[in-house]
Amino acid sequence: MTAGPALRRLAACARGATAVEFALILPVLLLTTVGTIEMAVVLFIRSSIEAAVIEASRFGITGGEDEGKTREEQVLDIVADRTYGLLDMSQVDLDTLIYDKFSDAGKPEPFVDANGNGAWDEGETYTDVNGNAQWDPDMGEAGLGGPGDIVVYRLTYDWGVVTPMMREILGASVRHVSSVAVRNEPW
Repeated sequence: MTAGPALRRLAACARGATAVEFALILPVLLLTTVGTIEMAVVLFIRSSIEAAVIEASRFGITGGEDEGKTREEQVLDIVADRTYGLLDMSQVDLDTLIYDKFSDAGKPEPFVDANGNGAWDEGETYTDVNGNAQWDPDMGEAGLGGPGDIVVYRLTYDWGVVTPMMREILGASVRHVSSVAVRNEPW
């Protein structure tokens, strides 16, 4: 008996080929499916944060307050509600900064550049616009402002990536930043 006919019969046999093909394709299919779901969640979180910041600013411009809660607490409650409980509110960084004009938003406090390097250095004089007794790279004053004030709402949140494959692509977390600038209503 020679090995030739036995090898030909083995090569012609198709039994089990489907199982082998399935075993080769399944990991790729699972990774693609789970990765797609992870990306959908990341995009949903981004969309929810955008909507939450807009809704919170809409409340903030009215100057309204419910009894027993500050405006800041109510703004955070709106963010928590509009993000459907998906965010860890202890990790949410919500900054609200007050400005006199829209054009002041995000600008540094004015300073005299004594050495001409284009940056503020210790010892150079500056105008303390926000009144915190130090030079700041953003002249906004913390708070929700009063009637007619310009307020920038900026929410930052790091969403942890769950899928190991997506961590390789996106990193350990995805930073979501959403901001909106509004003028408070006269109240």
